[in-house]
Amino acid sequence: MRMRGWKATTISMVAALSLVGLAACSDDSSSSDGGGGGDSTEATSGGDSSGDSGSTAEGVTNILLWHGYTEADGDVVQKIIDNFNASQSQYHVTAEQMAWSSIIEKLVTSLGSGDGPNAMVYGPDVALGYINQGAFISQQDYYDDTTTYKNQFAVYENLIDQVTWNGEIYGAPMGTAPYSVYYNTDLWAAAGLTDADIPTTIPELMEVAKKMTVDENGDGTPETYGFAIPDTSDNSIQLSTWLHSGGGDFITDGVAYLDSPENIATLEMLQKAVVEDKISPTGIDSTAAMELFGAGRAGMIFNGPWEITSAQSFGIPCSVFGWPGTWTAGVANYWWSTSMNDTPEEKAALYAFEDFWNSYEQQVIWTESYYPPNRGDIPQEEMAYEIIGTLSQYSEYAHFYMSGSAASLPDIAAEVDTLVSSAFKGGDVPSLLATAQEKITGYLNG
Repeated sequence: MRMRGWKATTISMVAALSLVGLAACSDDSSSSDGGGGGDSTEATSGGDSSGDSGSTAEGVTNILLWHGYTEADGDVVQKIIDNFNASQSQYHVTAEQMAWSSIIEKLVTSLGSGDGPNAMVYGPDVALGYINQGAFISQQDYYDDTTTYKNQFAVYENLIDQVTWNGEIYGAPMGTAPYSVYYNTDLWAAAGLTDADIPTTIPELMEVAKKMTVDENGDGTPETYGFAIPDTSDNSIQLSTWLHSGGGDFITDGVAYLDSPENIATLEMLQKAVVEDKISPTGIDSTAAMELFGAGRAGMIFNGPWEITSAQSFGIPCSVFGWPGTWTAGVANYWWSTSMNDTPEEKAALYAFEDFWNSYEQQVIWTESYYPPNRGDIPQEEMAYEIIGTLSQYSEYAHFYMSGSAASLPDIAAEVDTLVSSAFKGGDVPSLLATAQEKITGYLNG
């Protein structure tokens, strides 16, 4: 697996978000990056607090972290925090759990009043706006100090590339996972498929989906679909992956690339598979897609690692294979350093914790959360679950689907939803892509 060197690739900076735009971006879209943590209506603190955020008493520097992992994965977060606090006596970390949307709603106000967190967990979708406001500060000095901090060398290179702007690295990897294809092993076997049939190309994936699609009574409505593909919401992650795999692009460095011959060919192929071959129902959102898979009526679903526990809850036997290509959308959450860190001691405390978080031993523990590790040197047999070991093989190919943009995600997502929904109804693909290109470019440039 490819691991990063100490120098990272620069991604160009784009225009800042306004405060209003930042609030609009919350939409919990990054908590889809945040995984299956779920929302909580009240904030809770984990571990003992040895003082207020940023305070130093009796030689101990205290820092406060915010995150949205509120279920079993939150217990693993707290376990690693407790391990850090027990490992040394110079720093003390306290964590607060809250809804992902609450993190966005409260951050700017809390920083202004001086009682905000020293670091927060979120995806890269809101980062540029906060950077331009001064709410997030560079962590380049962490990466430059190669003597004190050692674990940065083992982190996947792609995780650093997507939080680098104007030559400065702003985030430290917290939790990442590639979106992958989860499949019902019973339906797979019933279709006569074996491990030898795991697809390595998009055409092969389409053939597998057709084999798993069953219309027993021939009425035109399959009893079992090969794939559960949402088309009414949450399409950006999936569409970006399809388009990249077909040799095209989606949005990179803040520029839209939807209207291209490669994307036309890819979307027309997908349209045919849905409209004519009926590999997926239409008119479903991501929740309905998970329910269809959970009901045993879909053979495959493209999803994040929370699909593992979802399938378990439905009693569905499932396994996973990587998206057939070298680019897939990824779950990506980071530790972001905030403007509360205005002393060297606070920065040192955060950097020590981040380096500890990404250490070999703690990343093995992190796999208990059903997330693969952020580094590529941990053998699969050391991970908490076999399926996470399989999933970890694809982490180096995971990317944030809309890099280098500070535009409003809900506006762009709405256009993508219209594009996919219309295509799945048989609409003219070249015209749909041209329209989407024009509207999304307007949002990106606005």
